[in-house]
Amino acid sequence: MDFTQRFVPTFRQDFKARDSGGFDRPRYLKLASELKDLISLNSGDPDLTAAPAAVEAAVEALRTGKTHYVYRGLPELLEALGRKLATENRVTVDPRTQLIVTNGSAEAATAVFQTLLEPGDEVLTTDPYYSGHVGSILAARGVPVLVPTSGDALWEPDPAEVEARITPRTKGFIFANPGNPSAAVYRRETLQALLDLAHRRNILMIPDELFERYVYDGHRHISMASLPGAADRVITLGGFSKSYCMTGWRLGWIAAPGWLAGILEQVRYAMSMAAGTPNQWGAVAALSDAARPYYAQVYRTYGERRGYFIQALTAAGLPQQPTPGAFVGMVDIRRTGRTSSEVAEIFLREGRVAMWPATAFGPHGEGWLRYGLVVPLDKLKEGMARLAPVIRTLLPSSAPRV
Repeated sequence: MDFTQRFVPTFRQDFKARDSGGFDRPRYLKLASELKDLISLNSGDPDLTAAPAAVEAAVEALRTGKTHYVYRGLPELLEALGRKLATENRVTVDPRTQLIVTNGSAEAATAVFQTLLEPGDEVLTTDPYYSGHVGSILAARGVPVLVPTSGDALWEPDPAEVEARITPRTKGFIFANPGNPSAAVYRRETLQALLDLAHRRNILMIPDELFERYVYDGHRHISMASLPGAADRVITLGGFSKSYCMTGWRLGWIAAPGWLAGILEQVRYAMSMAAGTPNQWGAVAALSDAARPYYAQVYRTYGERRGYFIQALTAAGLPQQPTPGAFVGMVDIRRTGRTSSEVAEIFLREGRVAMWPATAFGPHGEGWLRYGLVVPLDKLKEGMARLAPVIRTLLPSSAPRV
């Protein structure tokens, strides 16, 4: 008996959250596994960890028996999130009815699409895209529709390009702001144009703000839900994984319009019932004043790495037009005249430094590599010392040296 054919629906058998873009991912990973002194800049998992105050609060919860179910979310955490949104994001919600704590932002996105989509419904997202968004759409039997973006425009989508892809089956547009993999930071005028579009074409906007604390170069993060007219049209996804260095804690949240929150919570309950209670006590502490100095230092640490990395690439002959956000982002390798897959493999083989070809996140990633600055600065400097001579061999002889 073919158990797969008997028990797994056809649409699940071919489930893929990320297209390979012609990139031989298994072979690349095998090559990487054979390099003992590899420096990996592939990951988006911060190497820094949660604030000590968060760790202590979670341990104390375990020790004192604060380990029982809390369904929508720990009341203390919901209140803390409500205060954080009001003071930091200028977003007003009722924490008792509009906020839902989830097992990571991945569950948040999945719950949203399981609630909203019927088979064949379409959801727009950017190209390059975050594969978790595409996976959540596909898991709900929806159809992801990619909106092209460009590094020359700092990876912000053109609202006209978004509108051009809306059909009668379109339910919404999900995007990461700050971006992953792109590190784009959306300007207020872009967010307002997208929100106006949502009203005009009767769709929803679903910003994922997981990297919200990492914004540099004089820019600042703006939550779409803070804009006029957002109340019924914007579903905000957030979490503690990136901005609070708590990836393995698996805590996310949804700020939903009042008309949606009730049914959304029922769907989320069916998926996992509740997030871990001790972890939620840790998150309360992560949002507290006691943790602020720690996270301010985290922000500075990743900013220092980012500044060094951009300068070192430029000095090696690959000048960058850096996007303002995140500790992940994109390296412009178009001057080499090689494909993203070719350069990624050359960097791996000859420099022993790993970065994904950005085509793994959509065809408009061609000419770029995706990085994550999740190694200490001394290790990052070692990686660039290896890459600098490799980069110079890839540049055309007529290319000006920087």
